[in-house]
Amino acid sequence: MHKIAPWTFPANSGKRLERVERIKKQPDDLFLEAVSYLRASGFRVTKPREVIVRAAISFPGPFHAEDLLARARQNDRLISLATVYRTLPMLLDSRLIRDVELNREHRYYEVNREQSPASFHIVCADCHDVVQVQDECITLRERFLANSLGFKPMKLTVRIEAACLDLLEKGSCSRKTALHQAAKAKA
Repeated sequence: MHKIAPWTFPANSGKRLERVERIKKQPDDLFLEAVSYLRASGFRVTKPREVIVRAAISFPGPFHAEDLLARARQNDRLISLATVYRTLPMLLDSRLIRDVELNREHRYYEVNREQSPASFHIVCADCHDVVQVQDECITLRERFLANSLGFKPMKLTVRIEAACLDLLEKGSCSRKTALHQAAKAKA
């Protein structure tokens, strides 16, 4: 899969533009920021909330509340789904995680490692694989459009549903095959 432009352009100061890699925040930094936010907002920082924050940070891609519960219960079997649902709005407000619109069945979230309000995903209509895409051009265009109309963008979500080209051209999709094999292995 291609990642489109995972870098930003610095402001043009008459010098040649160079690519600057966007630095992703480390898990410990994300954890400390989330805990600081909870304290500053008047929330108690309980052991279950700490476990839920660490569990959320551990996901490399999108997850839903039940995924978060399962991951949190690996560290604390007593955590309930209600505790997860009560903690999620706090994590959204802290901008540790963000909403991503992937399907209508579940509400999905992902860790905001780059502290960006933008979220771009391609969802395969055939195997339902989700590919995160980074594209600074879309972010810049979104900011320009919002600013030109007198707004400051707070959130941008782009979800592209697409058909797998391999499946259309070759009649088989390696992602779909891998998903079926993984499902059989679990059964």
